[in-house]
Amino acid sequence: MHRNPSYVDDERVHSLVSSIADLVLGRACAGCQTPGMVLCPECRADLTPRPRLRRDLDLSDLVDGLRVPVACSLDYRGTVRHILYRYKDHGIHELGSVVSPALAASIQHIVHVTQTKPCELVISPLPTRRTNRRRRGFDHVRLVGQHACGSLAHVHLRPLLRDVRTESGTKHLTALERSTSAQSAFALVGGFSPPTDPVILIDDIVTTGSTAREAVATLITAGAHVLGVATIAGTP
Repeated sequence: MHRNPSYVDDERVHSLVSSIADLVLGRACAGCQTPGMVLCPECRADLTPRPRLRRDLDLSDLVDGLRVPVACSLDYRGTVRHILYRYKDHGIHELGSVVSPALAASIQHIVHVTQTKPCELVISPLPTRRTNRRRRGFDHVRLVGQHACGSLAHVHLRPLLRDVRTESGTKHLTALERSTSAQSAFALVGGFSPPTDPVILIDDIVTTGSTAREAVATLITAGAHVLGVATIAGTP
């Protein structure tokens, strides 16, 4: 997989425009609050991808012996935590392009560990809860997924699931409560048909893996071939 040259040019233009806006608007670094820029060089360095497996999802209840890998490229703490929080909950959309290389690296890592031969891939975002999407005004996973797909070859973004939960988020839930909340969390999008290409699900953060497991199970049951789950960051 390689970067699309036009995407690189767009990224450079966006970086220049962002720098000018920083000076005019007096912005502060999303990681450390240093004034004058959206992201300072030190915090940007903290976003250097280090892709690795975070865990395996046990789906042997669906297919005997099936385990689906979950990859992340950053640790969800310190600078990374601050940046992702400001991206999602402060609506700083341009940070989506800043964290997208970590997601792209995780996607590539899933391809590597599953020894998948070169082929077209479907990249499908874990859907954001409707209440959170309305509150934030955008789908943060889908947006960063669009940036990540722009830097990779032979991939295309295709939403396959919708979140049908009505209760509030899982941020402060225990592992058991997260597992219970995740049960029957997802439904297939309208007009769903199983992709002919392998699927990699994407999300911003992996914690217990309960939500990811439910999403993978929903797609496998519907006939999709899920290679794994790629995320930006994982909890330590």
